[in-house]
Amino acid sequence: MNILVNASNLKKGGGVQVADSICCLLEGFTQYHFVVVLSSFMQATRYKMKNVKNVEVVIHDVNNNVSTLLFGRDSFLDGLVKNRRIDGVLTVFGPSRWNPKCVHLSGFARPHLVMPLSPYFRQLSYLARLKEKLQNILLKYMFARSTHFFFTENPYISKLVGQLFRKSSVYTITNYYNQVYDHPENWVKKVLPPFEGITLLTVTAYYTHKNLPISIEIARVLRKKYPNFIFRFVFTVEEAQFPVIEEELQGHFVFVGRVDIVECPSLYEQSDIMFLPTLLECFSATYPEAMKMECPIVTTDLEFAKGLCGNAARYYSPLSAVEAAEAIYQVGTNVSLRKQLIDAGKQQLKTYDTYDERVSKLVRLLEHLIDVNKSN
Repeated sequence: MNILVNASNLKKGGGVQVADSICCLLEGFTQYHFVVVLSSFMQATRYKMKNVKNVEVVIHDVNNNVSTLLFGRDSFLDGLVKNRRIDGVLTVFGPSRWNPKCVHLSGFARPHLVMPLSPYFRQLSYLARLKEKLQNILLKYMFARSTHFFFTENPYISKLVGQLFRKSSVYTITNYYNQVYDHPENWVKKVLPPFEGITLLTVTAYYTHKNLPISIEIARVLRKKYPNFIFRFVFTVEEAQFPVIEEELQGHFVFVGRVDIVECPSLYEQSDIMFLPTLLECFSATYPEAMKMECPIVTTDLEFAKGLCGNAARYYSPLSAVEAAEAIYQVGTNVSLRKQLIDAGKQQLKTYDTYDERVSKLVRLLEHLIDVNKSN
């Protein structure tokens, strides 16, 4: 059986990490031949797979031309399906913008489409909300056009996707931390500046829905209410992406820029709290990463977060810098609470599919869909 794994549309963030994890485990399925299409932003993954016998790696960025956007055609990808006799396509996360002429299973990680009541939208200007609405109409069309088979990483999201695409089949296969976290010998040290205090780590690309700028107001609240509390925020984004931070607060912020996945474990090792102020999420790998690295979590009290973290996080109202500051202070100053959250995280990890289970379930599911298609 020939399977094409499509990551040609991925550029940054958690999607790239998931694709890396899946692709690097395909060598265990020797009964299949895989054609893996990586975007030009995934050269590191390409290097890892260069000697895998049952995997052919191709670099290609899906086109944004009229043919692709209107009709779902990409001549290069269409050629691969035809010439490699592909039986089915697994798009790690859609929309693929491309409509394969074979069985197509697509990951769904676009919470904007299924959670219109998120506080994220209340923060936007009228023009920004209009832009989001128009973009979501296009995304829904592109998803519906390309496949009738979806998988999500969260049962809550699967339910919502099923309501949005009522004629489609939706499956749940959870995310997990990348396998590099289980191999310390492969970690690369990313050294933070020396610091005596509480370090709050946020590993993410700069997305509006992550609501990272709330940290500026949180810093103001902490300085005013708890002047003796020593803290800093560490973000894996560029400082230029952030709003201007007043001079008296700049010492509370460290921007390390984009990091490779092999550098992330060392950042957790140097941190005391994983802080994720996100307003929209299907799944965030930073939750299981923090649990694995025994880093207590402070995050928003939204349903997706509670479903993923359970008792392993201290929650706060998503738009309240005051509540967030209080949660950070409580976790940062209470050793017993930190241990409680860490212990709960170890238990919560058991509710996820591991990276091995995830790739196995995805391949078996696609195989099943291909077999059903052939029998019809």
